[in-house]
Amino acid sequence: MAMERLRRFAKSLRSGKSEAARPWRTPLTLDRGILGEASMDLDGHGHGAALWENGGKVWTMPVGPHMAPALVRLPLGDGTSPRIILNHEGRGIALWQSTVGEERQILGKILGGSEEGSHVIFRTSGQIQHLQAAVDRRGNALVVWLLVTDERIEVMAQSFDTRGHAWEQAPTSLGIPSAPTAEPRMAVNHREHAMVLWEVEGGGSAGLVASHYWPADGIWSDRPVPVVSHATLQHQVVMDDLGNALALWLHAPRGQRSSLEASYYDGQRCEWGPPEVLSTSQTFMHPRLVMTGDGEALAAWCQSEGHGASRLITKAFAEGTWEAGVECLELGHAPVREFAIDLGAGGQAGLLAVHHGSEGDWVSARLRQKAWSEAFPLVAPSQLPCSSPQIKLCPQGASAIWIQGRGRDGALVLVETF
Repeated sequence: MAMERLRRFAKSLRSGKSEAARPWRTPLTLDRGILGEASMDLDGHGHGAALWENGGKVWTMPVGPHMAPALVRLPLGDGTSPRIILNHEGRGIALWQSTVGEERQILGKILGGSEEGSHVIFRTSGQIQHLQAAVDRRGNALVVWLLVTDERIEVMAQSFDTRGHAWEQAPTSLGIPSAPTAEPRMAVNHREHAMVLWEVEGGGSAGLVASHYWPADGIWSDRPVPVVSHATLQHQVVMDDLGNALALWLHAPRGQRSSLEASYYDGQRCEWGPPEVLSTSQTFMHPRLVMTGDGEALAAWCQSEGHGASRLITKAFAEGTWEAGVECLELGHAPVREFAIDLGAGGQAGLLAVHHGSEGDWVSARLRQKAWSEAFPLVAPSQLPCSSPQIKLCPQGASAIWIQGRGRDGALVLVETF
């Protein structure tokens, strides 16, 4: 019955609703084949790019709301694990990994300030995991990754300076986690103040630690500082333009109910506050956290009890505190398999969700101004699995991508607002 209502709703949207009532364009297929990871970002003028892997090669294509769809994809070279980050003015960085013989490389291409080609940032015989980057307002870039070798595990960072248009000669080791399951996560603001958080365990202790970066001196803290002193999972970290930060993580003690916790970092006092429990449940999935430069933040997660239905929940943060209560987004038809969120100025937000129902997978979107819109189905249910949803907002609208299908039947799908 629920799926029948969904079909009627989608049909009514296709059969004559105005563009105002139907904010999303018809989905476009950017590429087909054996697809790997994909990434997308937008600047503050509605222009952006998608970056993805197809068959061991990295490709890119311009995207953006109100832009005419690009007709040609452009090759960047052999590689995997692509990442793209853009600032408000369109300056940024594209990253990917490549293997040459026994050597693994991180390659980067600076965007918006030069037409130079890609540059080999780092070489190793070890494993590179959790590659990520951030860009400040000038286009300076920070790149962070986890390096796993036979000797040890290290959290590494390397920077690009627009003034000299050059990379650091060598990366900086921020710390030595005790297990390869550590997941470094980075937050940077538009002034390039930055921090990296990761999990530690062993020696009778466990928790989250942070390494801080001071751009004026171009140095990282000489030792990681504690954030919370108990075991964590799936942590996220974000930062505003004043240097305040917010961390979110799961705490799942064995044999007990799990909790979703958060901590606020006061940039003036240079200290983390005590953990705050946002919710408790038997099961949590997919915690997400986003923040604007003004300090507004939005957390979202799925939680369920036993074999009960999974609920998608959001909670807002403003002026240094979490707002009372949570908002349950009843997407209404089928369990949420994956989702992505983004947050813009003035409370604008977007959510892209992959659902799994009896007729297959489908994708829906919601936009928020003062309140969340109804869930808008972007594609009909399909037996082909959908995965890796991403959504990005800008003042001109929103862009969303996901992968539909597996193996040679994979398709990278783009849909944007009018």
